[in-house]
Amino acid sequence: MILIISIDNDYSTTAVIEWLNFFKKKWIRVNQNQKIFLDFINDDIIFRTNEISFKLSEITSCWYRRGFLNLNFKVSCKIKKIEDFNIIESSKVEQYIYYKLSLLKNINKFTNSTVNKLIVSEIARNLEIKTPNDYLVNTKNELRKIITNNKQEFITKSIWGNPTYRFDNFSLFNYTQKVDIKKIETNNFALSLVQNYIDKKYELRIFYLDESFYSMAIFSQNNMQKTVDFRNSNTDKPIRTVPFLLPKEIQKKLTILMKKLDLNCGSIDMVVNTNNEYFFIEVNPIGQFGMVSFPCNYNLEKVIANYL
Repeated sequence: MILIISIDNDYSTTAVIEWLNFFKKKWIRVNQNQKIFLDFINDDIIFRTNEISFKLSEITSCWYRRGFLNLNFKVSCKIKKIEDFNIIESSKVEQYIYYKLSLLKNINKFTNSTVNKLIVSEIARNLEIKTPNDYLVNTKNELRKIITNNKQEFITKSIWGNPTYRFDNFSLFNYTQKVDIKKIETNNFALSLVQNYIDKKYELRIFYLDESFYSMAIFSQNNMQKTVDFRNSNTDKPIRTVPFLLPKEIQKKLTILMKKLDLNCGSIDMVVNTNNEYFFIEVNPIGQFGMVSFPCNYNLEKVIANYL
């Protein structure tokens, strides 16, 4: 039986399940909002929610899509020191459960579902994969030195993810932006990641699964608003996207990188510059793959269901 760990309203999870049903494969989906109660019988563990019940021994493969197992250990105690001790004991059992699941056939794992962009970029460079140069700055003076010494344009982006902040009357979107030092009003500012700007020919979105690559080229430079970040636009003008075949040399290097990171699945971003050089930008172990699947007719939902 296949265990799927996900969240409510994740369309990609539902689309894969439709293929699992087509292949007549047994599956269990557990979303992070479902409380899970545990029973320990001999050397087995029984998972119970309000809707379902299953044994750990029944699970043959696991797809960690999103979220977490919302395990309920009932550790409440009036004596705080004992309660703290019980919480630590329960956390070790939780680690053990994720460990047992990691030994099965799996797509992604809870334990490495997030990666550090700075560390990944350094590992990539050590593998002779081209990346933008990373600079961490928090003063205008230091930023001016970097720009002066390198004599090129720079962009800034978040170190982790692309968070969106919603307020009562407006929203803030964390897009990648070109650095304009004239717009910085103070010398000191929050720690920021700055990278050299790559004059791109096109972007690549790549879905990776167990040494197989499904790539899409995005011609974002055809729209002036999207040349720095293809998500940034106030128009509905579509961007041209096409299936793309990665060179074997790039596939080989990316495979080595993913194995170094202990990832058998992920969404990889790359940029090809005007000199046809390939630059690795980042990898998201649990990124969206529908944006590659549908435009390129890769049918990745079927591919994932078959793999499981």
